[in-house]
Amino acid sequence: MTFNWQQYTVEDLRSHATFTFREGGGSRPDVLLIEIDGHKAVLKDQAGADKWFGLLIGPLLNWRECKALKKLSDVSCIPDLLSTPSKRSFLMSYHESEQITRLTNFEPDWPSFFEKLAGAIEELHHTGVAHNDLRNPTNTLITPDGEPVLVDLVACFCRGRSWNWPNLWLFNKFSQVDKSAITKMKSRVAPELLTDDDVNPEQIAGKAGMYAKGLGQQIRRLSRKLFTG
Repeated sequence: MTFNWQQYTVEDLRSHATFTFREGGGSRPDVLLIEIDGHKAVLKDQAGADKWFGLLIGPLLNWRECKALKKLSDVSCIPDLLSTPSKRSFLMSYHESEQITRLTNFEPDWPSFFEKLAGAIEELHHTGVAHNDLRNPTNTLITPDGEPVLVDLVACFCRGRSWNWPNLWLFNKFSQVDKSAITKMKSRVAPELLTDDDVNPEQIAGKAGMYAKGLGQQIRRLSRKLFTG
């Protein structure tokens, strides 16, 4: 029998939090492990961000990520959406795993893992979604069986209609950025696996694009400071 997570309010869920994956603050939501009657799930709650950011931007970010999770419900590397207890929160399936750059209890067979990761990203793109934030290593998790789990889809980009050429061009660029994340992760955990076929961000954006990327990162850091109470 499937456990009914939808019967719980966000207050109920937070009262059953047993671990904090990430404490909210500024533009960051709370990310909590919830355990009820032996069942586990992960709560992402924008109410944990700065008050005004959570009130004004939180519902939009929550809606975007939930929309992506629904679209990717058949993609094996993406957590399942279990419930949306409030406009600023949602509950997703829990997968025993560790962040790729913070492994403490196991180490996967790296060649096998990166083959699976490449396949998972291709599956994501085939469904019409570019993750767009996989270069942040905290968004790639590994299970003890060496399976990839991709989280934090708030920055994702969805492919549009075939006639929408600007959208398709952007989708292709963001898809390449996803693939460049594999290169970055290889360089950190298994540099011996790097080949000439691996995608680098400089190949995607050129010098102007890399300048824009740096400017965007500065704006993001500034916004976090402004929204942090």
